[in-house]
Amino acid sequence: MDVTIIGGGFAGTAAAINLARANRSVCLVDEGRPRNRFSEHAHGILGMDSIKPVELLEKGHAEFESFGGTIVRDRAENLTKSHDKWSVTLASSKAIDSPHVLVTTGITDVLPDVYGLSALWGTRVFHCPYCHGYEVNGTDLAVIGGENPGFTFHISKLLTKWAKTVTFFPNGLELPDEELALFSSLNIEIVDEPVLEVSSAEGDQAVIRTTNHHFVFESCFTGPRFEPNDELLREAGCDVVDGWVRTERGRTSQPGLWAAGNVVSSPDQVSQATGAGAAVGIAIDQALFSEKLS
Repeated sequence: MDVTIIGGGFAGTAAAINLARANRSVCLVDEGRPRNRFSEHAHGILGMDSIKPVELLEKGHAEFESFGGTIVRDRAENLTKSHDKWSVTLASSKAIDSPHVLVTTGITDVLPDVYGLSALWGTRVFHCPYCHGYEVNGTDLAVIGGENPGFTFHISKLLTKWAKTVTFFPNGLELPDEELALFSSLNIEIVDEPVLEVSSAEGDQAVIRTTNHHFVFESCFTGPRFEPNDELLREAGCDVVDGWVRTERGRTSQPGLWAAGNVVSSPDQVSQATGAGAAVGIAIDQALFSEKLS
């Protein structure tokens, strides 16, 4: 096997397709848990706006296999190197050896601990204004705090570009004076009551229940804590900078070990992750070609 790719999301699948088309033997290890599996629609994808992310991935996997690629539906448990090859041990105890490994295991969104929030994640509760802002143009929106202060404050302000009104529920977050002034200048209402529950109502609206009140909004946003699924990379000894595995054009600090997509870049949307994966796939092919020449 020339390349093993761990993670069958958009970055990993794009890399896999490009490598398979370059006549490389490629194994894509996919656990089947993409980050946006909860989303009904993906946006900002050229020519395919509103496509369901899972449907798009299924098409990508089929394309990869049509070019001779192999998909293994399993979980990668361990990553070790012996001589010039990396060995990926799977949950099934099988192992795959290859000189190059690309890790595209994505990120986990850790939501505030509010009852009902996770059940509506990807349908009535979102985090990215550029992914879902256009669809809620001119409506009343809520933002619930609790996990990622800087990001949450930022999207609260940013959503005023789309929303008719934005109501912010700090939910335990303390706003600095500078943020309070900016919120006031943008007419963001602040409801400083603990959020007890988020549920859906008729018309797919989001209902927020606090200690003393019920509120109804078109949609709800929140700022999750972003946790990269980078255990394999860290255990393999990759350099970490500011909490993220360091890469340079996809290369980690370990020879033959690469990373792309959300596992090393939290802002990557579908189109960005796809482009990053394609670029790293091409870089791996050229590295293999250089190794053969030398």
